[in-house]
Amino acid sequence: MEEKRQFTRIVCKMKASVQIDDMIIVEANNLNISLKGAYFELAEYLALKKGDKCQLTFILPDSDIRLQFKTEVIHSTGKMVGVEFDRIDTVRMNVMKSIMEGRL
Repeated sequence: MEEKRQFTRIVCKMKASVQIDDMIIVEANNLNISLKGAYFELAEYLALKKGDKCQLTFILPDSDIRLQFKTEVIHSTGKMVGVEFDRIDTVRMNVMKSIMEGRL
């Protein structure tokens, strides 16, 4: 099978939270990230489906830095969710590149 991914993914142990409809917030553990999206496990089940919009917030280890991304659900099975980032500004992109390169 041919690999579809264009962006390198790295395993990451950041805490995260997912917010839906400005109300529901669920904690998550990030499993892997790329410059285009993330795949993570929710602390509790949410009925997410492909196309749902949510906000994903990463909490960088040993830091107070929080990165927020508007995302779209690409796939969801049980507590496992894959999302694609809508848009990333220059600052967030630079932080994400630092994470990918192991500098953060």
